[in-house]
Amino acid sequence: MIWTTETHQFAVTLCQVTGKPCPALSALALNLARAMQKAEPVTGQDFEIEGECALAACGEGCQALYSASHSRIRIFCGTGEATDFGWFDRLADALMAPGGQIIVKDKRPLPCAMAEARRISPSQVRTGAASDEERRAFN
Repeated sequence: MIWTTETHQFAVTLCQVTGKPCPALSALALNLARAMQKAEPVTGQDFEIEGECALAACGEGCQALYSASHSRIRIFCGTGEATDFGWFDRLADALMAPGGQIIVKDKRPLPCAMAEARRISPSQVRTGAASDEERRAFN
């Protein structure tokens, strides 16, 4: 699921357990984006936080691992306690970044869902109308 607010573009994968977007994951991504926006006037652009939390609203009782900066937020659900954040980051790069990397699956765990929020400039906010380039691509 992808959506845009005035400040961020969000992308959330489907939960591998339920097969649906997780409302708890979406809410956490949105709330972390709001918190980072409120903290921006008193923190530097290099400010980052990482942590883990229980998604109490998740029917599966997932634990989530998150990393947030002013430019990007990533959340990985269904992670174990001994988690390699670098592995999850590389996986997210492969799935969500333009020109993503190729990942070879090994025995490391996969998150059951993940979310990413990227900060956008006001000029990037979409009006919902297709651009000329998009119209040409679909005609």
